[in-house]
Amino acid sequence: MTSLRRHAAIFSTAAAFAIALGSACALPAWASNFIDVSGHWAETSGIIDRAVAAGIVGGSQNADGTFSFRPDHHVTRAEAAQMLMNVADGSAETWTNETPFVDVADGVWYVEAINWAYEAGIMNGSNGRVRPEDVLTREELAVMLTNYLSNVLSLQATGDDSLLAAYPDNILISSWARPAMAWAVASEIMGGNTVLSPGAPATRAEAAKMLVVFNDMVGDGASDGGSNGGSNGGNSSNDGVVGGIGSAAVEIALRYEGYPYKYGGASPETGFDCSGLVMYVYSQLGISLPHSAGEQMKVLQQSGGRFVTNVADLQYGDLVFFEGHVAFYVGNGQVFGARREGVPASVGQLEWFAPFLGGGQF
Repeated sequence: MTSLRRHAAIFSTAAAFAIALGSACALPAWASNFIDVSGHWAETSGIIDRAVAAGIVGGSQNADGTFSFRPDHHVTRAEAAQMLMNVADGSAETWTNETPFVDVADGVWYVEAINWAYEAGIMNGSNGRVRPEDVLTREELAVMLTNYLSNVLSLQATGDDSLLAAYPDNILISSWARPAMAWAVASEIMGGNTVLSPGAPATRAEAAKMLVVFNDMVGDGASDGGSNGGSNGGNSSNDGVVGGIGSAAVEIALRYEGYPYKYGGASPETGFDCSGLVMYVYSQLGISLPHSAGEQMKVLQQSGGRFVTNVADLQYGDLVFFEGHVAFYVGNGQVFGARREGVPASVGQLEWFAPFLGGGQF
């Protein structure tokens, strides 16, 4: 299946690293290299591992030879430009300031990233300044991501402004950032807490999480070196609109293709049953689900972003539910998941698992 192979290929480089290291997992435990992340939410959720393995962000070496990630340090605007350039696998290939910004000096470490971000239309600055060493606010990061979508990938970032009403501090969002913040909430890049904190500085851990989800969402288009016309994550019915985290969930699930079926299993070490694989995948995205296909469907119906009962309305990345079974919809009438005893996690035809009860995504 072409689309499945295309999405699986996103992780081929990271998988090669894992094989070279002799690991049985698809991604190496990069977080174990850092002395300052043990027990941090970004470490336990796997966000740091994924961000480093994807080349989005790294750590820094200390004088004693150890490495630190500094998860709670604030991200500067220059650092955010560098992270997004890493997502795009882009380069400006110069150490000379080629922008109109008067506060970017030749030869500084971030000049290439600022050149790239300006050329890509991601950072525009104001009054001739881009403030590279100022801390980046959460709403500024949301705007940078939507600029990337529209100017690098030619994708439309949409989000209903009414979604912001659920957060008491939505009145603090700058008018110029509201569309981007609405998109970020709709895409579940933001909104996991009771407040949005739009004007608060983004931490390195928060930026890593947002960029990991964003990188998963845009898929192949993120690494096209800055050309237009990126992929929308395999969902041909979305007409270039990016939203939801179903695509990100499928990307993670595909790492476990070929893993053995184990009744009651919910980890790479033991193997998976159908709902165990779904529960494990969504835990990597910060969503806690029960270990039961029926209960997972109830949670999706109650708090998901969409739920449909017509097969024709399914989209790439949807969870699909049947009597006693759940899987990931991967397009063209096919689903991926933990199948049954003796059959490893793999792709099958949706029609094999009738009757269809419904599907959707968070």
